[in-house]
Amino acid sequence: MRGSNALFAIPLLLFLSCTAVHAQDTGNLVGQIRLRNGSFPAERILITLQTRGATLNSMYTDNEGRFGFYNLLPNPYHVVVEDENYEPFHQVVIINPTVLQTTQIHVVLVPREKPKPESPPAAASGGNPHLVNLAEYGKKFPREAIKEFEAGVKADESGQSEKAIAHYQEALRLAPAFYPAHNNLGIRYLSKGDFAAAENEFREVIRLNQEDAQAYFNLGTVYHLTKRYADASQTLQEGLKREPNSAPGYYLLGSVLSRAGDFPAAERHLKTARDLDPKMSRVGIELANLYLRSERPQEAIREFENFVQLYPKDPLLPRVKETLKKLKRSTQ
Repeated sequence: MRGSNALFAIPLLLFLSCTAVHAQDTGNLVGQIRLRNGSFPAERILITLQTRGATLNSMYTDNEGRFGFYNLLPNPYHVVVEDENYEPFHQVVIINPTVLQTTQIHVVLVPREKPKPESPPAAASGGNPHLVNLAEYGKKFPREAIKEFEAGVKADESGQSEKAIAHYQEALRLAPAFYPAHNNLGIRYLSKGDFAAAENEFREVIRLNQEDAQAYFNLGTVYHLTKRYADASQTLQEGLKREPNSAPGYYLLGSVLSRAGDFPAAERHLKTARDLDPKMSRVGIELANLYLRSERPQEAIREFENFVQLYPKDPLLPRVKETLKKLKRSTQ
């Protein structure tokens, strides 16, 4: 099952510690897009932020479906996705920085139904045999469990996290081996910061579905967030054995090794991630972080300069520019 990546933006950015703190009267909105089966969209998705009937800003997600809007005044905002491949998505989000500086949103997209071909194509070879649709789940699991799972997905789509958790738990009561429910339940726990519960769910996904590379990436992310870097490295490498061309996998592994102090290996893996996906903007930031940790400021400056040139619409651009300015001043 391809969709098991974590919801958190990994890794945290080192350079943010030296940037100016946001004014207390503005807030941030960050989120991540997934499909209803838990996987990422194959393409970047355009996210539009509207307020009072007008478009305030728009951006494309990164390769793991993440997006962010920053320095927002207190207001209700409308998060909108209108993509020809998916059903329209619209959700109202209240930004109130006096209560919560950064608001998170979980976007679940439903693919539009496509006309069936007159003769079905031959099955693709080399794919994950556990990537199945709900019709195929019906061959393995009780109908009642599938109905609970679908109800959980719908609750996720409407932002009702606790209701989604209850449905996934009921699906697992009816069918303990229903690994898609374990996966989605783990994602919900992870988004709440309940790392122990998330770890248990992702371990169970791997036990039931051992060839799922993304399940290893998920578990590795939990280890990363809880600073168990040796466990994270080993788990992420297991994922890469199963999906050796995963740019996000190499990115996560490089980030973990950078925090563990293995700078040569971290640099190698991060550069591999960039080779596999040159559009993954966060790789350059993580490389710059690595160079700062390893006292190579000139190389960090080059990475930040490349970021400014290559990603002029990235929401992190203002903070990168500010950091770059301070870094140049400190090295003169």
